[in-house]
Amino acid sequence: MNLFLFDDDTVPLPPITTSQAVQRVLSVFDALSRGLGPAPLVRLRCREDVLVDAKAVDERVRLGERLPLVGTLVAAPDEPVVVGRLAQAGAVVAGHTVPGSPSPGSEARVETLSKLDALLVTEPPAGCRGVVGFVPTRGLLPTSDSGVTTVLARDAAVAQQVAAAVTGPDPRAGSRGFSRHWPESVRLSAGEHPRVGVPDRPFLAALAPMDAARLLATADTLRVAGALTNEVELSGGGADGICRRRAAHALQYHDAILLPLGSGACSLSRLVTHLDTAAMLLPLRFDGGVGLLTKPFDDQVVLDLAGLLTGSQAPRPYPDVGVRLIAFGSFLRGQPRAVDLERVGARFTGFATTSRHYRLMLLEQDPPEAGVVPARGAAEGGPLLGEEWLLAPAALGEFVAHLPAPMRLGTVDLADGTSSLAILCDPAAARHGADLTAWECWRAYLRHLSAVRPAAVRAGS
Repeated sequence: MNLFLFDDDTVPLPPITTSQAVQRVLSVFDALSRGLGPAPLVRLRCREDVLVDAKAVDERVRLGERLPLVGTLVAAPDEPVVVGRLAQAGAVVAGHTVPGSPSPGSEARVETLSKLDALLVTEPPAGCRGVVGFVPTRGLLPTSDSGVTTVLARDAAVAQQVAAAVTGPDPRAGSRGFSRHWPESVRLSAGEHPRVGVPDRPFLAALAPMDAARLLATADTLRVAGALTNEVELSGGGADGICRRRAAHALQYHDAILLPLGSGACSLSRLVTHLDTAAMLLPLRFDGGVGLLTKPFDDQVVLDLAGLLTGSQAPRPYPDVGVRLIAFGSFLRGQPRAVDLERVGARFTGFATTSRHYRLMLLEQDPPEAGVVPARGAAEGGPLLGEEWLLAPAALGEFVAHLPAPMRLGTVDLADGTSSLAILCDPAAARHGADLTAWECWRAYLRHLSAVRPAAVRAGS
C-alpha cells in the first residue's frame, strides 16, 4: 500500500459533514434507541441497510440529480414495486408497515409517524390526530389486491408527493395485481367555487355533539374560501348498502362530500373502502375527525379542498400531466368565459407574458371582449399579460370544440423564450377594433374604464 503525505499548508483537509438523508436516518435510529421510535405498526429495517440507501441518495444529489422526495423518510408495505419507486424518487424506506395496519376502527396519531415523514398503510384509519390521510383512487398505487392504500403524513403536500412517486401502472396487473390508468379527461381542478355536499341536519343530530360541531365548522371554512355547500341526504342510511347508494348519488352532483371519520356505516373511513372514490382525511387536535370524499380520479379536487383547509399544497398537480394553455381577455379568472375552462377541469397555474409580437384588440361585441392577434412587427406589438392554465389532453379537445368565434387555438411566443398554445383571435374580426396593446392586459383596460366612466357621468350631470 502506498502512503502519500501532503503539506497541510497547501492541501487542507475537507470538513467532516453529515448529509441530509444520512442525518435523518441517524436521528430515527437514535430516537429508537431511546424508546422514541416508530409505532408498532412499523417494522424497521436493519440500520446499516438504511444508511447505505441514504448515502446513495445523497450521492445522487451531489451529482446533480433532482429528486422530488430527497431526504424523505418513509415506511411502506414490503412490495418491490412500491419500495423501488420510492427509492427512485429519492425517499429512504426506513421500514415496512405491517399488513392490515392500522386495524379498522383505529386512529392515526402524530405518534404513528414518530420521526418518519410518511406511512403507506392498507386500511384508512377511523381518525386522524395531527395526521393527514390521503386515499388515492383505487388502483393508481400498486397493491397486491384491489384494496385501498392510505398515505399518512404530517401535511397534505407530503402525502401527495409520496403518492405521486408511487403512482403508475402495476406490472403485476393481470395476475395478482390491480392497476388503473389516469383517464384522458382527468380533471385537474374544480375551479374557484367547488361544490361540496354537507350531511343533512338529521344525520348531524345523530352524531356526537363535538363531531357535528367540527363538521359544521369545516363547512363554514369551505364557504368562506369560496366553496358552494348544500345539504345532502344521508340520514336514515344506517345500513351499509343504503348509505353507499346515497353517498354515490350525492357525488354525482358535487365535487366532494364532507363526512365524519369513524367506523359507522356512513363514515368516510367505511365508505372509502366500499365505494370507488378518492378521499382526504383531515387532521384534528382531538379524537375523531372529518374528511372529504370525491369521485374516482378527482384526486386533485380533494387535494385542493384539503389545501384550503390546511394551508398545505404541493407545487405540482396530481397527476402531473397536462397541456399548457395561455388565456387572455374574457377567459381570465373572474371574467365571463373563465367558466368554460373550469367546466373541463382546467387548472390555473400562474401568469405568463408574451414576447413583443402581439396586439390586444377590442372586439365590437356585447359584452365587451378582447382578442390577441399577431403584430406585423415588434414596433406595432408589445408584451401582453395572460394566464397559464393546465388541461388534460381530452379536456383541451372538448374546450376547443366549444370555443366560440372569432376565437381560435394558436401558438404564442413567451417572454421567457418558450412557446405555448393560446386562445387567439381571428385577425379579420379584430381589424376595425381599438388597439389596447398599450394596456398590456384586459384587466388593466377594464380598470381604466371603471375609473373614467364615473368621471364622465359626473361631468354630464
